[in-house]
Amino acid sequence: MPDVDLEIAVVLPGGGARAAYQVGVLRAVAQILGRDQRQPFRIICGTSAGAINAATLAVHADSFRRGVARLLRWWRAVEVTGVYRADLASVSLHGVRWLASVLVGASGPKRAAMMLDNSPLRSVLRGDLELARVAQQIRDGALRALAINATSYTTGQAVTFFQGSPAIAAWQRTRRRGEPAVIGIDHLLASTAIPFVFPAGRIGDDYFADGSVRQIAPLSPALHLGARRIFVVAVGQFTGQTPTARQRAAPSYPSFAQMAGHALSSIFLDNLGADLERMQRLNRVLNLVPSEVQERHPEVAHIDALVLSPSRDLGAMAVPYAK
Repeated sequence: MPDVDLEIAVVLPGGGARAAYQVGVLRAVAQILGRDQRQPFRIICGTSAGAINAATLAVHADSFRRGVARLLRWWRAVEVTGVYRADLASVSLHGVRWLASVLVGASGPKRAAMMLDNSPLRSVLRGDLELARVAQQIRDGALRALAINATSYTTGQAVTFFQGSPAIAAWQRTRRRGEPAVIGIDHLLASTAIPFVFPAGRIGDDYFADGSVRQIAPLSPALHLGARRIFVVAVGQFTGQTPTARQRAAPSYPSFAQMAGHALSSIFLDNLGADLERMQRLNRVLNLVPSEVQERHPEVAHIDALVLSPSRDLGAMAVPYAK
């Protein structure tokens, strides 16, 4: 059984189709580790599109290379029609219903406040993911916990649904909580339910939105699940990187696409950077605490984090390949 004090978590944040970048990083890790390696990350946390990647790794925790290979095949094969209904009739119908919901409000039809029907994604995930294997991976020791993050429409809390070792306790903090669950397709759809775009995901009696919306502490679930080292595969560029020539150019009035892009980026990226900065500050404070004091309080430990993120904007790189 691995040393709990050395538990490593992988954190896969949201970012829509940019989550494909995470698979490229994981593929490089698999190549470094070699064949027949178990999952190097016994704690796996995913949000939004990253939740799909996380669930796949958990299902194949006994073979990291096989899990990454499945992700590679999935992302290479997935098309728009495998995520949402893209036919004109469906898009038009949901667009009209969404507009009616905005204009009429609470008196409008139920489930109308969405622009796209993501039922194809449910079918694809049901056929590709054997989530029942997660429990077996936990029993075999290949996996300590799988965590999927979503946002409650009822309470506004960031909710972490986790399936893991019986030793892991639920938690409650300001505007966030963690609760045990048997992870299923509904949890993945809830985590990817971008407000106004996809329908709210229902789990029990509550409805949920994309996990990135209110996730004020993206690293917290990994720590609650027992991680002492965290590997974060971000999908956006962090503040402090050198601006591109385009970014340094004379400013012009932003287009609708730019406005929407920045709005989504604030959801998917900003909280991660802030949480990393908080953790770094805490580590600096802990470095000032005598080692004998730290030994008496093992629950307060220095956390090592490795963050990989793109050196270039993934959206700009994808433009030449857009059909």
